[in-house]
Amino acid sequence: MNSPTILLSLSAGVLSFLSPCILPLIPSYLSYVGGVTLTELRESNSPKGAVVVRTILFVIGFSVVFIVLGVLFAGTGFLFSNLSSTINLVAGLIVVLLGANMIFDFWKFLNIEKRVHLSGRPAGYLGSVLVGMAFGAGWTPCVGPILAAILFLAGNSGSVGEGVLYLSAYSVGLGLPFLLASLFFRQVTARLSKLKRYFGVLRVASGLLLVGIGLLIAFGRLQQFNNTVAEIGVAVHGWHVQAPDLSRLVFGFISAAIALLFLVPGLVAMLRSRSGDVETAPAPARQRLITPVRGVFLGLFGITALLQFAGVISLAEFIYRWFTFQGI
Repeated sequence: MNSPTILLSLSAGVLSFLSPCILPLIPSYLSYVGGVTLTELRESNSPKGAVVVRTILFVIGFSVVFIVLGVLFAGTGFLFSNLSSTINLVAGLIVVLLGANMIFDFWKFLNIEKRVHLSGRPAGYLGSVLVGMAFGAGWTPCVGPILAAILFLAGNSGSVGEGVLYLSAYSVGLGLPFLLASLFFRQVTARLSKLKRYFGVLRVASGLLLVGIGLLIAFGRLQQFNNTVAEIGVAVHGWHVQAPDLSRLVFGFISAAIALLFLVPGLVAMLRSRSGDVETAPAPARQRLITPVRGVFLGLFGITALLQFAGVISLAEFIYRWFTFQGI
């Protein structure tokens, strides 16, 4: 079990969430799963706690399906271990082609969506789990290729434990944004229209990730990639041991700089408003310096910076342990 591969799986889940097949439908998904109307969600007339709980159960539902698939693929890889080189080459080439198709769209038949369509809202909490399982069993042209790449990684590992871990990381990457969207529904829906302009970039990024994963699988370089990342972690740790004070300051300033980035949009909007350029500043930003979503990340990185400066935590040590993680 290697942390770089886990990170790849996690990133793949996030990119699946950001795909044009899922992102524009987030309000509909949350409304359906939560058993409330879009108006109630936007106006906060519905009990948010119930919607969040149902969203968590929805995430658990599709995670179960993905993890079961991971177990099946990992078990299959173990059975055909004698043909691992051939299987890796074929699987890697398939993933490369799927990634290239996401970028250039030369296989039109993959654009035919295969979703499970359900009539009626889910009844009770068990219904939310079942809807999540139906979502996981559905095969959309955007999620399918990315999920297939992670399943091939699970099969390539030849270990059921690693297969479960990779698909669990993928499920977290896909599920955590769903949960955040349920917590900050109005803020998320207000920005969905702006994100549409970046769908092309996201599609290319997803395709490049798949091509990279496919090449690693095809040429058996996944372990070498993990080793390279581990060497970077060891180098960071060595630098930290030799210059602990400098390491503490550098990572503290990096965390503080990231925290301050979440203040920039609000500050820009305030400056535009004061200069009379009110129309160019987004309405929510004109009303407040920071939104709840940006406030969460500002607080997270701000606290991290303070703890790093105080020596309570060591990000260099965290990077070292994460990059050299080989499983439990």
